[in-house]
Amino acid sequence: MKTSRLAALAAASLATCAFVSGAAQAQTTTADPLSPVGVMTAFPTMVQTGTKPTLTWSIMHPARVGSGQTGGGGNGNGNGNGGGDGAEELAVVNPPGTIIPTTDCYVTVQIVGSGPTDCRNPNATKPPTDLRVSVNGSLYDQLFYGTQSNVNSSQKLFIKKVRAGQTVDFGGRFLVNGAWSPFYTTRSGNLQVVALVNGDTYPASTKFNGQAAMASYLKPYVDSSFKVKIGPLSVLLVMELAQTSHSSPCFDYQDQVVLVSLSRKHPNNGHGNNLDGVDSSNPGQGSGGPNGAVDPSGGYDDEMR
Repeated sequence: MKTSRLAALAAASLATCAFVSGAAQAQTTTADPLSPVGVMTAFPTMVQTGTKPTLTWSIMHPARVGSGQTGGGGNGNGNGNGGGDGAEELAVVNPPGTIIPTTDCYVTVQIVGSGPTDCRNPNATKPPTDLRVSVNGSLYDQLFYGTQSNVNSSQKLFIKKVRAGQTVDFGGRFLVNGAWSPFYTTRSGNLQVVALVNGDTYPASTKFNGQAAMASYLKPYVDSSFKVKIGPLSVLLVMELAQTSHSSPCFDYQDQVVLVSLSRKHPNNGHGNNLDGVDSSNPGQGSGGPNGAVDPSGGYDDEMR
């Protein structure tokens, strides 16, 4: 019996190209993105002549971090006193995951979990992952390297003031057989790294209904209905680093999980050299850098004001 892979993938390829094109267009501007991005998968990928595959859409829409104005929402024209969640809107998320502040604000990054899964050997030791950040198109700086045993979810790996309209992107990879895996970012077209806001449905929720187990580090951020539960000024970044096929049972978006929080005021009690975790405006009160080291430039405030 003849088989046709093209029959199963043609529609998916066209849809993916259309969405990626829209994403590229949206990422060239700091204005609100005009269209969602996504991918389409087909199962099975090999079908007999005369049969049809099942097509599944994975679509991400633009999102806002915080809704309404401080003290309540308006009537759509900037007036009014009620509605919204009372949280000041500070940014938009340009899918799949670029964060674009709408006003000057501080960006804080904490790693939640690390654990790429080998689909062929799910009980194998988890390899170390690498987390990086890029602000306004700069080179990606490393924020974390290690395994789950190195994760301290309460530790602020990065605090930086970002200007309105500047882009904040994240990327991840892991060590496999002594070499780096591909580096996927919040701009990757295959939705390897996606940003979720409060109330979003976790994109791999169907995988947790018998096919995969939700990692313990993810559970505090996802409720029993697979809805993301974080603050209105936070973004949960979830990364799939080991798989590229969305139909794989191991494509579950928990290889590396990151919490990003936004605030108008500095989250510390000063301005400090926060790339290394030290508040240099209050010497002696910081807890050291990620490895407990002394701040090498402790007398110099390099924070953008």
